[in-house]
Order: sequence, then structure tokens, then C-alpha cells
Amino acid sequence: MPAGFGFVVNEGNEILLIQRAYGKQKGQWSLPGGNMDRGESLRKTAVRETREETGIKMTTDDLYYESERHRFEIWRGKRIGGRLRIQRKECLDAAWFSNDMLPHDDSLAFGPDRRAIGRWADENPGSRRVHYPRRKMGRAGFGLVVNEGKGILLIRRKGGRRAGKWSLPGGNAERDKSRRSAAVYWTRQATGIEFTPERLYYENRHDARIWLGRPPASSPRGFSGPWFDGRRFTLPARKVPRQLSGRWFPLHQLPDDDSLAFAIDVRTIGKWASENSGSRRIHYPS
Repeated sequence: MPAGFGFVVNEGNEILLIQRAYGKQKGQWSLPGGNMDRGESLRKTAVRETREETGIKMTTDDLYYESERHRFEIWRGKRIGGRLRIQRKECLDAAWFSNDMLPHDDSLAFGPDRRAIGRWADENPGSRRVHYPRRKMGRAGFGLVVNEGKGILLIRRKGGRRAGKWSLPGGNAERDKSRRSAAVYWTRQATGIEFTPERLYYENRHDARIWLGRPPASSPRGFSGPWFDGRRFTLPARKVPRQLSGRWFPLHQLPDDDSLAFAIDVRTIGKWASENSGSRRIHYPS
């Protein structure tokens, strides 16, 4: 059936996407849109579906992408009103994405989404593509654990779509627990390392929080213990679950964006690198 989609750009040059709530593509991101009603043009379909799914009113300035074979059109336009809201029946979420945090192809639902956003990234210098988890994070806590040389602790994922990528240790908080305690608990579970959260370092729009902290010091020199041999930090292998492995990354060998698992890792480590002189980002193959 013919379908129309809206490629909406706001005043900050961000684009609007929805997170699908059903089907094989559940949890993936897509342009708002849907099937054409009787007597309706695909241009009007794009406007109507965008309004129904996200609450945003849009113009239709130009036809951005089309497929005659599958009879669908993507219309680009500007936000002219409305308030962002979520149509819960069809969407898990709706959000604006800046050019430096555009979803990677693996995070997008359909071929037209990948082609349209890929074209947008090519047209906008400085664009960056990152991964987003299918499941919305809710009240999650993560640890940015820092050693005496300002190196950070990361875990390498062994399963799923992000196998081989590096990420911060963490997970969702139980109903009666805080995100701070979740950061401590999941870091210990994944790496065997206890750390003391010193301050809230970063928070995303889904209420996931990153806590900056350090391993406990057992001597005035600090950071000695079962994971420190006087020269380097290691992780107690017996404590690491099968699906994860961990290591310390020195400041001059921080993973680049393509080596990281999720958007929240990209944001946090990018911020850490920008705040510490001598930082360097390098690529680690999956």
C-alpha cells in the first residue's frame, strides 16, 4: 500500500524519529509515517501521520526520497508547531536527533530510513552515526570508573548485535533502588570491582545516569589491590560473566565512536576526552 513519511527538521537542525512499538522492527527507530488514506496524496499522508504519531506539525518543502517500485515518498519539511508527544499504540518513543548523534543503520527499522538518514549525514558536515539499544533504558545507572592515570574501565560485549563493542558497566535499577546503587551493583557484577560514586557525570533524556568514581584506595599511594600489580590494572577474570570481558583504557588510548556500543557511551567518553588534555581516540576492531 502507498505510504508517506515525514522528514522533519527543527530550529536546531535536528531530525524527528519514532521508536517502533510492534512487529519485527520493535525498538528500532524510523521516520514518522504510514499508509495513505483514500483520496489523500502521499504528501498529505506524511503531514497527517507525523502529527498523529508525534504531535508535531510540519511543512512539506520538498520530496526528499521516493521509491516508485514500493510506492512510498519521504517529504522533508520544517517544524511549524505542535508539542512532542508519543502515540503509545504505535511508538515506544519519539525524539529529536542532532547531527552528531544520528542512528546507525543497525538502529533503523527500514531501508528508506537508512537511505534518507544516510543522505542527511552526507549533506551535513560533522555528522556522526551511533547505536541505540532497542529497549528503552529506564532508571539505569552506569559507572565511569577512573584510575589514577585517568584511564577508564569498560566492558566488551560478547553477545547480541553489539558483540565486540565496548561500553560502560551498568544496568537498570530495581523498583526500590536508586540509579546510583544500580551503577555500583552492575559494575561489581560485570567486573568484580567496587567503586565509590563521587558525582553525577552525565544524564540522558531517558533518565539513565552516569556516575563518576574511583576504585577504593587501600594505601596512601592509592589504587593498590587485587586489580593493580604496581604497573597496570587488570580485572579479576573469575568475576567477569561469560557475556562480558573488561579492561582499563588509558587516556591516550580511549575507544573511538565506532568502537563503542551505544549512544550513551559515545556521549560520556567524548565528554571525558574533551575535558582531559592528552586524550586520544583510537579504533578497536570488534
